[in-house]
Amino acid sequence: MPLSERRARILALIVDDFVGSAQPVGSQALVERHRLPLSPATVRNEMAALEDEGMITHPHTSAGRIPSHRGYRYYVSALMPERSLSPQEQFTILHQFHQASRDLEEWVGLAASVLANSLHNMALVTQPRVAEVRLKQLQLVELTETRALLVVVTSDGGVHQRILDFPVAASQEYLSRLALRLNAELGGKTVAELPRTESAEPLGAVETAVIAALTDLLLREQAARVEEPVVEGVRELLRQPEFEKADRLLDALEAVEERRLRDAIPAEAVSDAGVAIVIGDENREGPYQEMSFVLARYGPPGGAAGIVGLLGPTRMHYSDAVAHVRYVSDILTELIREFYGGGE
Repeated sequence: MPLSERRARILALIVDDFVGSAQPVGSQALVERHRLPLSPATVRNEMAALEDEGMITHPHTSAGRIPSHRGYRYYVSALMPERSLSPQEQFTILHQFHQASRDLEEWVGLAASVLANSLHNMALVTQPRVAEVRLKQLQLVELTETRALLVVVTSDGGVHQRILDFPVAASQEYLSRLALRLNAELGGKTVAELPRTESAEPLGAVETAVIAALTDLLLREQAARVEEPVVEGVRELLRQPEFEKADRLLDALEAVEERRLRDAIPAEAVSDAGVAIVIGDENREGPYQEMSFVLARYGPPGGAAGIVGLLGPTRMHYSDAVAHVRYVSDILTELIREFYGGGE
């Protein structure tokens, strides 16, 4: 449900002030700093309502409020101003790439360094590779009356198996017919092109289970194809106030461990268009639930692709992060197209 104009304005100010200061925001300070035509008591009431709606939270004994993960999500989805890099910012970044050699590995390292230095946060960039996993074919083998083995072959030659339990009986004859039809309809498709199990046209119980399992298998295979990222700016990340306490510092160090970070990158959230923002508890379990990713895919359409972006605390200048990640992604795409060809 959308917020009222006044509450949305107050939420945006709380986010902006907290991101800038890392200090909880009080009603009196909000009125004075922004010269609001409202009394502190009125702002306090609106802040209480925002807290009831889960948009802000009350840390410990502080009189101020800070944005919740839900509040950050509302902000970036509905309130965040669009930001583009200035010509000077663009020139500074582009000049660094033009000074580099025509080497993909150097571009990847430079992209991470540019983002880390520009945003004082941790940047990550993966080497490009073919990102789209497609279904080649599937088979269904009856094990019991209500259980079957799903065998999936992907376009890269991978073979994956999963045992499925159905709420109804399914004979081998039925399973074979279903597999034949699904191969005809879905062969060559990516996970994004598979039918949704909650689609307007209801699917049978067995078909629903098969498509749900197939979707999960392809998502996992696609996520596993993310390369270990090149990382820059770990020191910048650890200097953030969020990681001053020893336990949070250890969480941050755990989060940036290369293999764990590779598995945690939410590649499934990154599309070919736009920048993906994955906030706090939208991430997988562990230290990433107190952090945010800002990510974009780079590479020519139809060609090999990589991921470029940031990992930092949820208290992040999201508009700046989006603008920088988008611009660096565009540069990498153009460099690959110009010097290596490929794509459409």
